[in-house]
Amino acid sequence: MEREVQHRRIWLRAVFLYVLMSCFSLIIFYRIYRIHNVEKPRWTALSVSLRHENVVREIEPSRGNILADDGSILAASIPQYKLAMDFGAENLRMNGGKVFYDNVDSLALCLSKFFGDRSKAEYKRSLIRGYEQKRRFFVINNRIISHSEYKQVEKFPLFRMSRYKSGFTPQMEVKRIKPFGSLAAITIGNTQNERAQNGVERAFDKYLKGTPGRGHNEKVAGLVILRADVPAENGADVKTTLNVDMQDICEKALRRQMTALDADEGAVIMMEVSTGQIKSIVNLSRTSDSTYREKVSIALRYAPEPGSTFKVPVMMAALEDGTVKPTDSVDCGDGVWEVNSKITIRDFNTGENANHVIPVSQAIVRSSNVGMGKMIYSRYDNVKKAQHFVDMLHKIGVGKKFDFGFEGLGEPEILGPRDRKDWASTDVASMAYGYAVKMPLLYTLTFYNAIANDGKMVKPYLVSEITHNGSVVKSFGTEVIQEKICSDKTLEEIRKMILGVVEDEHGTAKPVQSEYVRIAGKTGTARYDYGEDRVGYKHQVSFCGYFPYENPKYSCIVYMRNPKVGAASGGRMAGTVFKEIAERVMASIQFLPVESFGEVERAKFDHVKQLAASRGNDTTGLVYKRTFFPQVPSVRQADAYAILSALGVSVDYDERDAGRYVSVNYDRQSNSAAFRPVAGQKKKVPNLVGMGLKDAVYVAERTGMKIKVSYSNQDAPKEAPAGKVFKQSQDAGSDFSRGDVLTVYIK
Repeated sequence: MEREVQHRRIWLRAVFLYVLMSCFSLIIFYRIYRIHNVEKPRWTALSVSLRHENVVREIEPSRGNILADDGSILAASIPQYKLAMDFGAENLRMNGGKVFYDNVDSLALCLSKFFGDRSKAEYKRSLIRGYEQKRRFFVINNRIISHSEYKQVEKFPLFRMSRYKSGFTPQMEVKRIKPFGSLAAITIGNTQNERAQNGVERAFDKYLKGTPGRGHNEKVAGLVILRADVPAENGADVKTTLNVDMQDICEKALRRQMTALDADEGAVIMMEVSTGQIKSIVNLSRTSDSTYREKVSIALRYAPEPGSTFKVPVMMAALEDGTVKPTDSVDCGDGVWEVNSKITIRDFNTGENANHVIPVSQAIVRSSNVGMGKMIYSRYDNVKKAQHFVDMLHKIGVGKKFDFGFEGLGEPEILGPRDRKDWASTDVASMAYGYAVKMPLLYTLTFYNAIANDGKMVKPYLVSEITHNGSVVKSFGTEVIQEKICSDKTLEEIRKMILGVVEDEHGTAKPVQSEYVRIAGKTGTARYDYGEDRVGYKHQVSFCGYFPYENPKYSCIVYMRNPKVGAASGGRMAGTVFKEIAERVMASIQFLPVESFGEVERAKFDHVKQLAASRGNDTTGLVYKRTFFPQVPSVRQADAYAILSALGVSVDYDERDAGRYVSVNYDRQSNSAAFRPVAGQKKKVPNLVGMGLKDAVYVAERTGMKIKVSYSNQDAPKEAPAGKVFKQSQDAGSDFSRGDVLTVYIK
């Protein structure tokens, strides 16, 4: 009986436990059902709130590049990194820090070798100290490293794991760089914190900056990462018309002359005649240490009184109006003309050297202030006539405004009595030699460019196209401002006058005359910055023109303020800069260094003279035609052969050696050339100085050498071209072993 009672008790307990467990199971299943189906939104929101910051983050896009006309990068944004770790990452704290302690020794060794500033032991102690302090942001080294260096660091022990496992949290920042240094720096523009300040950066900022994305911070495995909800769209690339080689030529020529003359400021603009493409803009200002750098956009912002360069449009307006004829003369007297009791106009040549009576064309050639002033004042001597003269200037396109796309562009100011309350009767005489008007350099150049371009005035432009991911978003081309600025007859007279400025025996720009390229243009010298009571002043000098005269390719203006060495002279000071630019530009596009012109050209000229002498000085059928013979230190054999063939020079050529680099030896007597190899010689280091990076890599690798590139301006000679090799780590011609690394230094 007692046994049955005990059995019943056990059975009741079992039933009770079963019912109890069933109730618990039902409750659990109910809660699971409720959480999954009824309370799911609430728990999902809670999960998100625990992982997400309750703040929408803006994701910055990558800024687009600014390119030269050949695609070379003028400005680009590159990532830079500071190495840091999060020692609070969960994976690093697990199993007593096994992952960390297993890797810290080898990581310290790699860091010591990479940075070279501390020993392995010091790095190890520093890392362990940061780990023990559970530092959430531990800076490993304060040095900023490049992207290529970062790719090396990523392979270090511990760092090669995912960031969630390693706690590796490098801090990236974007830096805007200009690979060619100061070249066209103010024209390209500057940025601050990826915000455009000036130049192309600001003018085309809406394309360059891209479109920001949106995202949020999220915690994953103990680390906070940024998740993109709307991806950022990177900026477009802006391709300019600037030519790096021409920019370098212009800057060096201007810098050299400004240094010699101790000038305060200077600028050069060079434009392609037929298209209006700006190929070079240089702006140099003196710094506190008496060097020169790009600080202010002189070329685009300044609007000075132009001085004598304005005489050319004045003469054109008078010729076109019919009030002046090419056969007319003007009496300059003794070079001093007292217009009234307040205004006296002077020539450079006075007294015994005065111009006296000269043809009107000589007023341009000799740059006679008195001649121009008398000529215009006598024909436009009342308010009505003066206004008509100003209207004629506007009619031929002088100072016709255009949108260059830049903020703060200087504006021309050519006002007559209708627009000026303070107009004086003598102002028309002042305008005749470049005072009482204002002309930005770009507007002066645009007018002279029209003279070179058969009278067609085209709008200058600096950007040719905008591309995004390889597709053209927007393109820019030649725009005609005025189809014809004057009649062909007037244009021909003006052209002869400005050629005479350079080539006439009385021309003010005789120093501009070149043996190698024919130049036409006009000098300009003007006073500015008068003191009190107009006592004391400074000078600005300029030269504006085009080259070559027979088939104009480029127009250019050179401008300098306050040169202090010698008497102010537009021809001697600005003109010689123009001459150097013209010669070197023509040499560069014809593959010929300026230094090599003389021998070849003199030989040809002497040959023609000898033939003429043998025929009693009869020159019939004898033509001396200048050519630019390619005397280059290193060129691909196929390219050299193409150039020589075009010039009618005989040379032996083997297509199997088309890609081989050679020098060209020219024999003028036989008008033939021979190739000599300069690269690919076994076990000899090639001479890469003067080459661009692409060619340098090609030549070095053909010899079996590996190449390393270093960009530096510190040791580069001033005359070294930007973007070219100026030094190499091993001397040319020295022995090397296959696989050796040759470092080339590029400015």
